[in-house]
Amino acid sequence: MSDRRELVKNAVEFLSDSKIQAAPLTKRISFLESKGLTTAEIEDAISQSASSSTTSRPSSIYSVPQSQFAFQSPPTTVVVPPPIPQRDWRDYFIMALVSGGLMYGLTALARKYVAPHLQPPSEDAFEATTSQLTAQFDEAAALLKQIQEDTVNARDAVQQQQQAVHSAIEQVKNVMSELRTGEEKSQNEMREIRSEVDAIRDMLPKMLEANREAQTHALSELQQEVKSLKALLVTRRPESPSAPSSILNLGRPSIPAWQLSGGSDASTPGNAKSPAPEGSSTAGA
Repeated sequence: MSDRRELVKNAVEFLSDSKIQAAPLTKRISFLESKGLTTAEIEDAISQSASSSTTSRPSSIYSVPQSQFAFQSPPTTVVVPPPIPQRDWRDYFIMALVSGGLMYGLTALARKYVAPHLQPPSEDAFEATTSQLTAQFDEAAALLKQIQEDTVNARDAVQQQQQAVHSAIEQVKNVMSELRTGEEKSQNEMREIRSEVDAIRDMLPKMLEANREAQTHALSELQQEVKSLKALLVTRRPESPSAPSSILNLGRPSIPAWQLSGGSDASTPGNAKSPAPEGSSTAGA
């Protein structure tokens, strides 16, 4: 409160200065408002400065700190306006009447436009609003439940599709495994057949060579037997006149017809020696 009084006192001293009084009143009032004084304080300061004598009061504008009042007056000389007359009770009555009317108007506007929005709603309106909100909540809950059911159904359908896809993939894997196994089996069989064919192809020349050697051996043994038979015939029948002719006939051995037709049977030495007894019997006959 003392700060406000000090501001009013400084304002009175400021307005009492002759140089400041040369400035327009509106400019002085706006300057005082910029310093934080209210309208009532400015009016009080103006009335006090007007009632005081400008000649008897020393100029104290320069003693006021520049941080509070720093107003530069124009260098030109102006005519000092007459002092402001003091207000009487009628002025204050008019001001109170105007202020009361203004407050009444503002109060009426607030009651008409602002108060209905600030007052709580009536019971019927509250119940209606509550029922509407309940209906909206029920509708939202039903919609949410429907969405949840649709979501569950969609998830089940997706799971069924995934299971079907997994089963199809398993079937395809099984078929591919069977095909791969069959292919490997056929490749193994073909590999075995190829190896057997290669073995037979490698063994065929050896078999032919062995057969040829067996035939040669059989022929040599047959010739030896024929020679031995001829020697026996010569030793047994030296006096028979038919001996020379038989010796001449036996001098050139020939391959029997059975040997030529059944060359494959002479692959073993036992088969080559089997006709020897028949030859000896015919020779003895």
